[in-house]
Amino acid sequence: MNITPIIIINWNGIQDTSECIESVFSLQNVNYHIHLIDNNSDNEEGNQLKNRYKANQNITCHLYDKNYGFTKAHIKIWEEILMYQSYEYIALLNNDTVVDKHWLYSLMEAAKTYNAEVISSKMINYYNRSIMDNAGHFMLNTGEIMPIGHGKPIDNYNEFTENMGACAGACLYKKSMIEEIGFFDTYFSTGYEDAEFGLRAIVSNFKCIYTPEALVYHKMGQSVKKIFDESYSLMIQTSILYTYFKLMPVNKIIYDIPSIIVKNLSMIIIDLIFLRLNYLRILFKSWFNIWQDRNEMLQNRKIFYDKANSISKFLYLRGKIKWFLPFDMNRFWNILIIGRISSIEVYSDN
Repeated sequence: MNITPIIIINWNGIQDTSECIESVFSLQNVNYHIHLIDNNSDNEEGNQLKNRYKANQNITCHLYDKNYGFTKAHIKIWEEILMYQSYEYIALLNNDTVVDKHWLYSLMEAAKTYNAEVISSKMINYYNRSIMDNAGHFMLNTGEIMPIGHGKPIDNYNEFTENMGACAGACLYKKSMIEEIGFFDTYFSTGYEDAEFGLRAIVSNFKCIYTPEALVYHKMGQSVKKIFDESYSLMIQTSILYTYFKLMPVNKIIYDIPSIIVKNLSMIIIDLIFLRLNYLRILFKSWFNIWQDRNEMLQNRKIFYDKANSISKFLYLRGKIKWFLPFDMNRFWNILIIGRISSIEVYSDN
């Protein structure tokens, strides 16, 4: 059986990383090798981890001399090491996770059974194991790519399904797909790189699925909380626009334009009525940012479509992408009527 590389990014310190790696040691029926990346963490944590696992032949520690961010750290190890090795799959795993002993085997079996290239884990809230973190991604026709099942009961997600990509915190990618379409886009730093990658796989005729048998317990974005503020939210909103206009076929963009206009005008009106000035700032700045970045976006779009299959994906994407209105009406009700706290408000006060 081929060895499957498992990439673990050390963001949250030794305690989280050690718990994650110890759970990986319990994996059954698979051969694997852990590539542990320390992104120039504080307090000599990288050297401490290296010393802790130096006798273990199943782990290679990579101590980077600066923080490359999530995206570029993965690209770096791919370009320097993994792209030259012989294996079929590569697994990504955040260090704020604990995996079930059948996690990797279940991902690989699902990939083979369903002939899929992107496989999502069943990511469960580490602290409340009756609710989901996510089951991969879905997409709205206004461009947003979001987690499936976040905060919902785990029993609602016991079936194999196709989706629009995987959370890179715990997933499996087929190496041959990465060789064909490239790895993460360097436009991103930490956040949304996996959403763009999943959509790029879909548009390139690869298959993305979710398997309920690959169990992972996730500490719910502990690393992101360190950087989540209004600037991070602006980056995500800009990334949504970049991803959509980089990858979506022209005929699908034309079809979606009325929905995009209606949604953005509605957001402006709602933000003004409810005095949500921070959201209004993010909305306008994100469109300004994507206008400034248009040359990079258009260049990357050309590179992608020069390689992509020329067959139109309009009908296929129309069937997979959800209409925005039902989702946004529910979001409007929960946040503005019921008063649930949004992501920006949760983190901006910390």
